Amino acid sequence: LSLLVDKVLKLSMFEKQEVDIRPERFDLKILVEEVVHSMRLQLEKYGAAVQISSTGDATIKADKLHITSVIFNLLDNALKYSKAHPSIHIHIENNENETILQVTDNGIGIPAEYKNKVFEKFFRVPMGDTHNVKGYGLGLSYVAHVIHQHQGSIQVESQPGIGTQFIIKIPHSA
Repeated sequence: LSLLVDKVLKLSMFEKQEVDIRPERFDLKILVEEVVHSMRLQLEKYGAAVQISSTGDATIKADKLHITSVIFNLLDNALKYSKAHPSIHIHIENNENETILQVTDNGIGIPAEYKNKVFEKFFRVPMGDTHNVKGYGLGLSYVAHVIHQHQGSIQVESQPGIGTQFIIKIPHSA
């Protein structure tokens, strides 16, 4: 069901070139736990370990449906681009100005020359003649668009062969 909702949201966004944001207050840590729980079969299939941590109050005001899809996309990518026994750490931090969501994995990583391109629509990191991972290159474009609609920012830090970390910052004033 999460996958279906995610695809409908993406399709809607790319057809209209915008995202309808309906902000509400919710606990981001609880939402992350719910998404992880809904993906438990996928996580078990990959033999993945997920750790969730937070500091401070994790309450944010944002569009819950779209933020759910953002979390799903990041976790799905962490699994799809993983090595054996994926390890994923999700950390939520709240300071006086913003909420920070970090999703870190031990996957295959992203070469430096492609780090800024991964948020472009239809872009997929070249893998030679083989693409073992199914997809259309829309997930991270959607994620970045949703975060920007919340007046937030997203950045990626990655080292090939070591892993990737996505850092999302959503201001409290959004």
